[in-house]
Amino acid sequence: MVKQHKKKDLRRKQIIEAAIEVFGNNSFKEASISEIAQRAKIAEGTIYQYFKNKEDLFFSIPAEMIEEFWDELDLHLQGIHDSFNKMSKFVWFYLYHFKMNPAYARSMMLEMRVSKNFSKSKTHDKVVWIYERVLEIIKEGQEEGLIRKDVEGYAIREMLMGMLEARLTRWLLKDEKFDLMENYGEICDLIFNGIKSSAASNWGSSPQSMKLLNIAN
Repeated sequence: MVKQHKKKDLRRKQIIEAAIEVFGNNSFKEASISEIAQRAKIAEGTIYQYFKNKEDLFFSIPAEMIEEFWDELDLHLQGIHDSFNKMSKFVWFYLYHFKMNPAYARSMMLEMRVSKNFSKSKTHDKVVWIYERVLEIIKEGQEEGLIRKDVEGYAIREMLMGMLEARLTRWLLKDEKFDLMENYGEICDLIFNGIKSSAASNWGSSPQSMKLLNIAN
């Protein structure tokens, strides 16, 4: 029984990986189940044993990818204590994750993110995990006295995620011709200079704090 479940999990993963490439290199409209089946080297009917239709398969991709993102992010955050360094690591990992998964990035940012159907899907709940984790880090920073308390944590989160999503979208629209990780330090500086408290006014401007910032590299 355990062996059977493992086989099913591997087959599902195989389908998802093929779908990421097909959807990402074409589009949802142009992609077909038969093309995905061909890439996965399985019968077309096998896909329908795991997913209801093309849209169900398309919207299932983030559920798999976000689990992976979540696990790796938690691993990267181990041993990091203050909120600024956690946020620095998050910024780096967010950009790195999408840089390493460009086909997924194209589907997620250029199609799913602007889809009303996706925002109503069960999978969308997992996307919220990322935003909730960012908010946790921001609230930690406010409790530590590093991040301003006169600005709502939600507003800070929107600023941070908006900046990252805008950069990622520009990278995709430019056919990934520039280095997504370039100016990573400047991005962190822009964010931190806008949200740091007066008690942390020197954070980010000294060689020591810049060294801390660079732990994400």
